[in-house]
Parts: sequence; C-alpha cells; structure tokens
Amino acid sequence: MNQLTFRLALPGLIIIGLIHLSSFAVASADADASGGPMLEGASVSPENGPWGSMHFTFVVTYTDDNGSLPAPGYPKLYLDGAEMVMEESDQADNDVTDGKVYHKSWAPGKENIGLYSFYYYIETLSGENARDPATGTHDGPLVEKWSVSLSSEVDNPEPATGEIVTFSGYLGTTEENLGAKNLILYKLLLDDKISENSTTTYENGYFILLLDAPSPGIFFYRVQFPGDNYYEVSESSRLYVNTLDKSLVFGVYAVVLLALVGALMFLFSRGIARAHYLKPVFLGFVVGFFLLYMGASFIGVLAAGGIAGYLFARVTRKWTTHLRIGCMTGFLFLLVIGLLFAYSFTDFPEALGLYYSVTQAEVFEILFLQTIFLVVDYALLIGMGAVLGGTLRKLLKPAEQRPATVEGSGYYRSEMVNFRRKTWG
Repeated sequence: MNQLTFRLALPGLIIIGLIHLSSFAVASADADASGGPMLEGASVSPENGPWGSMHFTFVVTYTDDNGSLPAPGYPKLYLDGAEMVMEESDQADNDVTDGKVYHKSWAPGKENIGLYSFYYYIETLSGENARDPATGTHDGPLVEKWSVSLSSEVDNPEPATGEIVTFSGYLGTTEENLGAKNLILYKLLLDDKISENSTTTYENGYFILLLDAPSPGIFFYRVQFPGDNYYEVSESSRLYVNTLDKSLVFGVYAVVLLALVGALMFLFSRGIARAHYLKPVFLGFVVGFFLLYMGASFIGVLAAGGIAGYLFARVTRKWTTHLRIGCMTGFLFLLVIGLLFAYSFTDFPEALGLYYSVTQAEVFEILFLQTIFLVVDYALLIGMGAVLGGTLRKLLKPAEQRPATVEGSGYYRSEMVNFRRKTWG
C-alpha cells in the first residue's frame, strides 16, 4: 500500500512542480514586459569625420512602461569615460511609455583625434536604472585628421641647365589655408626619391621652392607635406623639368633610325624586283597606318600585311617571299612611328608613361630599346598578315599562278619565266 501511494504521489509532485515553474516564468515575463526603464536605439552620426569641422550627434530612446521619468541629470552619455548629460529632443513630450528621444551633440577639437567608444546610462525618479548596452560599449565615432590638398606648378618646365626653376602653390584644407607648415621637394627616381629642397608655407598657405635646373635629362618632382599630429600627409601631382637638348636627341635618333630602316629594306628586298614590291608595300603601309590612326590597332597592323601580301601574291606563291614583303611594310611603320615616338617622348614624356627621372643618356637608351621592340612587333605581325594575304589570294585566284597548258598561252608562260629569272636569278 505504501509503495502504491508513493508511486501515485511522485507523478503528482512532479506535475505540481512544473505548474509552479511555469507560473513563475510567466510572472517573470510579465514583470519584464511591464516594468523597468529601458534604453534602446543607440546611434551616432556621422560615424567619422575630421576634428573641428562637424558635430557628432549621439541619440538614444528612453522607455518606461510605468511612466517613470529620468532623474535630474539623466540620461548620460559616457564617451571614452567622459560624462555628458543628454538633452531632450522634444521637451513637451513627457510620456515615456511610448519612448522619449534624447540627444547629445559633441564637437571634437584637434586633441580629440582617434577612435572612441560610448554607452548610455539612466536613473529614474523611482530609483531604477538602465544601461545601453547592458555590458561593454558601442563602437565609434572616429575623429580623423584633416585631409589636406596641395597644389603646385612649375614656372619654367623647359629651362636650360643651371637656370633657376620655381615651384609654387598652396597648402590647405577645405576650411582654411595652412601656414607655417613644412614642405619638401622630392626628385622622383625609379624606386626611390631624393630630397632636393624644403620650405615653410606663408600665413596664407602659399609656398615657393627654388631649384637649379639639373644637367640634361627629364626630371620628375613632387612637393610633399609630410603631415603632423592634426593633418594628413599630402602630395602634389607630378611635375617635370625637361632640360634635354631636343634637337640633338631627335636628330641623332632620326639618323640612326633612317640608317637602320634603310639597311633592313635593302637586305629584305634582295632578289625582288623593285617594280614588283613598291606598290604592295606602299599601299599596305598607307591603308594600315590609316586604320591604325583610326584606332584599329592590331587589326590595322594585320591589314597592312594582308594587303601587301595579297597584292604581291600575283607574281609569286612562295610564302617566305610574302613574309619578306610584310616585314618591309613593317619597316615603314617602324620609321614613321619611331620618329613620332621620339618627338612625343622628348616633348611630352609623362603622356607616354614616363614617371621617373632619367638623364639624356638614359633617354637614348629608352628610345633604342623601344626601336628594338617596334622592329620585332611590326615586322612579325605585318609579316604574318602578308603570309595570310598571300594565302588568301592563292585560294581565291588559283588560275593566275598555274602553269599554262592550253594553246595560245605561250606568251604568259614566257613572261613568267622571264620574271622568275629576274627575281631569283
């Protein structure tokens, strides 16, 4: 009997315990839902910005279902430990059951640069309190250094060696010009830079830097503000000083290029009658260069070879000769584009991609390396185009290169024999 009673009583006790636990949970939930102060909707705007130029606004919403108002001096903002009393966004709103917004505006000075964190805290007239977040802090805002602009120009970008060159400009922010700031003039090298001069800005942010024009070459410079505790680093755009002897550079390069092209044309034209290659080479060059000028690029280059090879295939079907004709067309491209490149390089080096200082001797080196590249590039590409053009003609007009087998064709056959003798000996 006792065992039966125990077995019956144990489930009952468990059920009663579960009922009490659920009642306690419901009561706790009701208490949480119905009471106590709460802070939510924390934000700061903007999230970042420079000191002295703006106000950071902190916002939070206070809610209390019981309608208990904040105690005097609350809610408070704690910004990296600094205590600030927040203000009512709407002083006429005294109903906190549906949320009341508070804000605080903060204008950082130069001493406040850095990343901050914050939290809100409130005590009510009824003696309760709340915190947002419950533990830890919110991230932000970031108070930044001022971004600085540095303008600069050179008064004489093409001086004679030894002349005085003047760099000048302004240093400032969007709000003010910066006086008494140190500036450095750097000469830019391929992998480094060298300090050439330094100065301090005037009260209005204006500066002047002087430089003795260096020995012949193309030299690039930047003016740099190295930054300080309150302003960011800033650099001017690249400025160049060109002291080349342009006539000497262009004249020497033109003579060497003409000699090179002449020698290549002579070698590649040996054994080919001039009357047979002049028209294909000239027409291929003219059409191809026009297409290149119009922006056809790779297609224009291949078209030049294709036209030359197609026209020359009328007199021979040997692809190696078509290749030679294409290379000869490419040498004309080399001559014209090489001269244009040399002229543009000595006058507008930055437009052609040069961004570091080079001496006059190094300018010659760059020009001749570019010539080697052009020889390989144009000769091979246009030569390939000529082979394709010759092949195309053989496919489209096979009859004009076949030996004659019908009566009355002896004249054509004798002309071909004579041509071959003249062309290949």
